Amino acid sequence: MSVGRRIWYSLLGGSVYRRVASETRGVYVAFLTVAVVSAATLALVLAVSTARALSAIAAAWPGLPDFSVSGGKLLLPKGVTPPVRVAAHGAVVMLDSSDPQGNPLGHASFGLLLTGSELLLRTGPGTGGDRVIALSALGTLPLTKASLGGLLRDLARVGVWLGAGLSVLYFVVRDMVRAAVIAWIGLVSVRLLGRDPGWPQAWRVGLAAWTLPMLAEVAQIAVPVPGWALWMVACVYGVTGCFFLTPP
Repeated sequence: MSVGRRIWYSLLGGSVYRRVASETRGVYVAFLTVAVVSAATLALVLAVSTARALSAIAAAWPGLPDFSVSGGKLLLPKGVTPPVRVAAHGAVVMLDSSDPQGNPLGHASFGLLLTGSELLLRTGPGTGGDRVIALSALGTLPLTKASLGGLLRDLARVGVWLGAGLSVLYFVVRDMVRAAVIAWIGLVSVRLLGRDPGWPQAWRVGLAAWTLPMLAEVAQIAVPVPGWALWMVACVYGVTGCFFLTPP
């Protein structure tokens, strides 16, 4: 089979998995083609959105008063009391000495909340929601307005793209592991029915069964799809595919 046909058969599922599992040529090329393209798309969207968010936050940064963070406390200039809120360039930046309840950033697409111990970063829809980062992870304290602002600008220019490259590698390895889990589930399921196609064929079925979920994960950028649905589809493909590998 050509790589294109193998990918197409992987999306179909069912009895065609007998053909997918029987041919060893092109197994990894087909899977990695979909995996790398899907991972690169996800990483690119995440990087672009994060870079936009950090640039908007950095543009709003001059509106903040001078501050520093030391010993787990947010220190503001005399006469300035928290919370401090600045909204500009589509971003909301807040300074608060305590952990605020609810949704302090409101409906802003981009935003940053800084307390004495952690930083909450909102980088826009489709990027995994708000991220809470311990200030100890940002380097040596104390932090100042200038140092943290410089860090945000550096991340917007270079950091997010380095992170995108690492994300592609992580996503591909993660998908290989997920395919192995699906293969194991399919193999164990059919063994309970008295059939044993063997691990090599089950592994090829697992790789094929995780192809559609990888593409669906990219579609999550525009249309939210629950993670459990991806696993359910893959399990159905994996179990039925292994079932068709051996006669009763």
